[in-house]
Amino acid sequence: MLDSGDQWIVQLRKGIVQLLVLRLLALRTELHGYALVKELLALGPLVAGESTVYPVLRRLEACELLTSRWVDSDGGPPRKYYRLTQTGAAFLADAQKEWDTLVETIDRLKGDGHD
Repeated sequence: MLDSGDQWIVQLRKGIVQLLVLRLLALRTELHGYALVKELLALGPLVAGESTVYPVLRRLEACELLTSRWVDSDGGPPRKYYRLTQTGAAFLADAQKEWDTLVETIDRLKGDGHD
């Protein structure tokens, strides 16, 4: 069972993974799900793998922050490619501002000797 501290970390990571997915799609324009998983895993331990990323992709698509299309694949099943919508790009810009403000505030507190 998760305690309140663990639940907070889980929720924080969900938000951060959403931000990372949106940022990657802003940088790469379009990626299929597994390519997103691989790139996120390469960034560090925030992402556990497919079980972390695919639910985030579904949520972001349901909120119309992403759009998707199926593309036939050579030597495999079709792949679902994701792309940021205009709404997603606007959301990312706002979320990035909020994130930057949060980081600046935490850095100020750390600089004041509050650890």
